[in-house]
Order: sequence, then structure tokens, then C-alpha cells
Amino acid sequence: WPEDRELLRKEGGGLPATLRKYPLASLQIAPFALVHALAAVRCARDSDLIHAHWTLSAAAAQLGRWMHRRRVLATVHGSDIFQVTRHPVGAWLTSKVLRRCDRITAVSNALMEAAIAAGADRRKIQTISNGVDTRRFAPPRDGNRERVILYVGSFIERKGVKHLLAAMPEVLGALPHYRLALVGEGPQHAQLRQLADGLGVAERVDFLGFLPQDQVRSWMQRAQLFVLPSLEEAQGVVLLEALACGTPVVASQVDGIPEVITPDVGVLVPPADPAALAGAIRAALASSSRWADMSRCARERAVTVYDWNRIAQQFVVLYQSMI
Repeated sequence: WPEDRELLRKEGGGLPATLRKYPLASLQIAPFALVHALAAVRCARDSDLIHAHWTLSAAAAQLGRWMHRRRVLATVHGSDIFQVTRHPVGAWLTSKVLRRCDRITAVSNALMEAAIAAGADRRKIQTISNGVDTRRFAPPRDGNRERVILYVGSFIERKGVKHLLAAMPEVLGALPHYRLALVGEGPQHAQLRQLADGLGVAERVDFLGFLPQDQVRSWMQRAQLFVLPSLEEAQGVVLLEALACGTPVVASQVDGIPEVITPDVGVLVPPADPAALAGAIRAALASSSRWADMSRCARERAVTVYDWNRIAQQFVVLYQSMI
């Protein structure tokens, strides 16, 4: 589509958020899938197999299968299972796509079980986590941290940013030298600014907008705490990046998050509970020795479990089994 008429990526937060705000954007999915399928056919001719990320890309790979005749591996990431399947048509299409894949990976065990419930064959699916470049995302060399509580992600309902803001009056009242930094964009941006004003914390909340990865890394290195208050989260790559930077985490106890955030690297709280969120943030920052222990364990966990070299090797083994 001409750039000024393109709707599918008009908003942050992915297709589900975009389609809720712009229902007519659904008319652009069919031509997008067709062009996507043709591109997959063109690339597949010089490839051994197709690794499709998200079920929509897997559907595009399958549309052109009669031309490229390559096996298809799909990786599901979260909203393609949690969000799309809430619509009857989306659930039907997702089931069809999953059943026709040769193999499937999910980024967490929680997502794997949801994909099986959505139609994936348990014999064809396995969990392979996302990864993080632990050389690029690393603790600050000088060890200096700022009194910053950080969030990175889309400003959409399922990320729960409003609950983080609701926790801030108590947090900032107890920790008067701290600030909250919000990195991201999305359809709730204006609403969240109004909420910060209404709660009386706007002067200590920084809306930084969308930032390139190098700047995100810099903020993760500067922050003393990373917070992810999601209501739904298959895994959360930002969690892996925070751990690699040695930044302790407070996050919601939902879906795949507890598989990443263990008690030695952070604190889990019930979703949509600002009081619990405020208490966990205060507890995580209350003791410098405990913070140092969590920071050290966070870095160790990122390196030993989520380093991209380890994750890539798991995919190499899977690729070789499919070719």
C-alpha cells in the first residue's frame, strides 16, 4: 500500500492492537499475506527450509508451499496465540496453520501449552527461548547506576503500564530521589500522560518515546530496577536484556514470566495490582546488599541460560533434524 495508506503498522503494539483501533486495517491483511507468500517463495528457492516467525508468516509460507516445497518451522511469540485466537475466525485459521507446520517452537513452556490448546500437535512442538546478546547487553563498565525505575515496551492495555503508574505515588513517596522512565509508544500514550498528571507524579515520570536498541541498552545499564507489569506475556525479550545488564526485575506473575524471573533475580507480583507492585519495587530497592546479589545473579542467569549462542545451537540441532 502507499505509505500514507498503510495501517497494519500504524500503531505500536502489533496487529491485535492496530486492528482494534483501525478495523478497516483487516482489509489489508489479505494483500499483505499474498505479497508475503510470494516473497517467501522467491527466497525459499535458495534455502533448505523456511523458519517463519509468528503464525501469519507461517500461513504465508504455507500458501506458496506448492511452489517452493520446503519444510516449514514456525516460532510462535505470544500475541499470535493469546490474542488472535480470541476471535473465532482467528482461532480457526491459527489451528489450520499450526497443524500444517512441520515443526513449531514456542518461546516459553506457558506459550507451548497455549499453542497446543490452539491446535498444535504436541509431538511437533518444543520450547526454545528467545535469546540475548550478552556481549552487547552487559552491566555498565563503571558500575554506576542512576536512581531510575525503567519500563520498556508498548503502551497498550496488556502491558499494564497504567498499573505501574498507579503504584508510583506510593513508590516515589517512599523513594523521593527516584524517577520512572517509560520507553515506548502506543495507542495509550496520551491516556498514560493524563494518568500521570492526575496522580501527581508527572514531574518525576519521563516519557522517552521509541528509542533505538543502543539507547534502550544504555537505559537498562543506567537503571537500578526494571519493571514489566504485563497482564499477558509469553516471555518478554526486554526481561532477558535487563538480566544481561545485571538489572534486577519486578514483573507480573503471568504466563512465561515466572520461567525467566526466579527469586534470585527479581520479584514477581500478581497482575493488575498496583499496591503489590509498589511493595515489590520498594522491597527490591530497600537493601543495597540484596540488590547487588540480584544484579550478580541476573547477569549469571542471562549468560548461562539465554545467551544467543546457546539458543542458536538449539535451533541448529532442530534445523538439522528437519533437513
